[in-house]
Amino acid sequence: MFTDKSIKGLKPKPSAYRLYEKGADKGFGIKVTPASSVSFFIQYSGGNGKQKFFSLGRYPSVSLSDARDKCREVRAKINQGQDPQLLVMQKHGTVADLFDYYVKCMIYDGKRSWQKVDVDLKYNCKDILPLQAKDITPAHIRKILHTIISRGSNVQANRIRSYLRRAFKLGVYHDNDPKNLSNDVTFQITTNPVDAIPIDTSAEISGERNLSFAEIKQIWHDPTIQEQFHLVTKLLIIYGCRPWELCGALKEEFDFEAMIWSAPPERIKNKRWLILPITPLAKELIDRLWLYSRDSKYIFPGRYNEEKPIHKTSLAHAITRIDSVLEFTPRDLRRTVKTRMGEIGIEKSIRDRIQNHALNDVSSKHYDRYDYLQEKKAALLTWEKYLIELSEKD
Repeated sequence: MFTDKSIKGLKPKPSAYRLYEKGADKGFGIKVTPASSVSFFIQYSGGNGKQKFFSLGRYPSVSLSDARDKCREVRAKINQGQDPQLLVMQKHGTVADLFDYYVKCMIYDGKRSWQKVDVDLKYNCKDILPLQAKDITPAHIRKILHTIISRGSNVQANRIRSYLRRAFKLGVYHDNDPKNLSNDVTFQITTNPVDAIPIDTSAEISGERNLSFAEIKQIWHDPTIQEQFHLVTKLLIIYGCRPWELCGALKEEFDFEAMIWSAPPERIKNKRWLILPITPLAKELIDRLWLYSRDSKYIFPGRYNEEKPIHKTSLAHAITRIDSVLEFTPRDLRRTVKTRMGEIGIEKSIRDRIQNHALNDVSSKHYDRYDYLQEKKAALLTWEKYLIELSEKD
């Protein structure tokens, strides 16, 4: 058995050596270095049968008695199948750690809004960033949202609530996810504190703006829009796709032999391939847009950097500078196409497929793998013919 007297009497050697106590504390020992440093350790078997050592502290900062107590605590965890080296590296994650993990997951999932979410969370929740995530209660969340609502930003409060709910949901599952076993942070969140906070449904008003055929014609002939943006706007009116799906498109996505545009899942909101026929008018507009792209791999490259697509807000800014009395956003064009296509008799199921909406009925979700390309082409040709006739009317 080790004693304080025997430990003090230990002499250094040219290389470090270990001594083991022949007592009830299995694996308990002392390591002596050539510099006369003495420290306690416990030896245990790793998962692969390899012997591992876990430090219990340096003598005399850690007393012999305390080292034995710590040895027994660690041995109990080892007997439960836990690796003390992993446990000692992990810390209780703060809210800042949780937000970083949330943003990391967004980046991994290809979410383009991760920078905005990161900034919004850290600005609006700065008071709780240093706190441990496991200690956050509904009262903390309520205070954050009340502050935002007090400055008249009810919609923003709903956005922050949504971000917080998703972040804490990830935190709940984090510790039990085998992929995170080697992480140096553990959150120990058992319940989501945001679930108890109701969403302000009165603040969320669904978009209603959709352009009439007369307004579509006005945009089609508007001379105030810079040509590149005008071409993109017309393509959005033809396809009704999300603005970023078109503005961020790579040239390689357009197959002019098969006359098909195929946008990959990583660029699409619902992570589903967007497959659309290239109609004659769309081809004409794409060809004209192509000339502006020069040698870029993007059909609509950035103004100052051809290695990147145009910034997603640029189209909106261009539209706000239109001299006409119309007030609309690029997103309104998607709603317009859906509405006006229905008005000329195009079936809703085909309109849904053209706009790549996720169909949640059992048949569509699990069995129907037909691409409906011919049906989409027929509908788009009908819509395109109507647009051409509309633009030519006096």
